[in-house]
Amino acid sequence: MSNSNLKYITIIVICFFLNIGISLAGQWNDKPVMCEQKERFESLMVEQGKIILGGADMFATVRNKDGLSDIPAVLPMRLYVNLSNKHFTLVEWHRDYNTYCILAYGEEWHMIGEKS
Repeated sequence: MSNSNLKYITIIVICFFLNIGISLAGQWNDKPVMCEQKERFESLMVEQGKIILGGADMFATVRNKDGLSDIPAVLPMRLYVNLSNKHFTLVEWHRDYNTYCILAYGEEWHMIGEKS
């Protein structure tokens, strides 16, 4: 097994155990998010020089009429980055509403292990 494969397996195992620990010990908090229609959001990303650098389907707790749903929603997540100024935006896409909701944004984006 190569060092690269071993490194990825180690990261996956650590994330698995961290996820279990957080699930058992954590508490849910409300965090406000800003949402925008898909077309307007994508236009803003172009204006800011950000490109999609990665994405995944994430499991997100959402509200229903009884409060927080026991069944997580599967939402596409996207990471937009301006490679020149290192600014980033992390969003989730709500297909049913045709909106992107900003989970986080900031600066100094970098790849782990990347030399500056």
